[in-house]
Amino acid sequence: MSQQPSAEEAVNEILVEIRVLEGTYNELTARQNLLERALLEGRAALDAIKGLQEKTSEVLTQIGGGVMLRADPPATDKVLVQVGANVVLEKPREEAVAILEERSRDIEKSLVAIVTQRNEIAQRLNADKEALNSLMGRSQ
Repeated sequence: MSQQPSAEEAVNEILVEIRVLEGTYNELTARQNLLERALLEGRAALDAIKGLQEKTSEVLTQIGGGVMLRADPPATDKVLVQVGANVVLEKPREEAVAILEERSRDIEKSLVAIVTQRNEIAQRLNADKEALNSLMGRSQ
């Protein structure tokens, strides 16, 4: 009889750990998705700034609802860049490109760290599920 409660306690501990790991895994997945979107947005901005350096006859500007307007290309010798805390500074194009490239590198580093953490959590989660299955198999 004394062995049954300890097996039950072990099962409960593993279940609690699985729930915590699943929550952590889901949170890391959400962060990964957010960083991936930020990286795509930053790269799109970089491509736009670099693309506007070349002489183009017109650009399309989205105004929402799937509607676009034709416009003359804006001057890109100076670019407005948000630098944090809702502060926007006017920077020369080269400096703005450097800022955006640095942000992209930082985001990529964070993304690699989160993916690594997520993979470690997934391994622990799988190990706990196997341990739970083993305990459940022994108790039956």
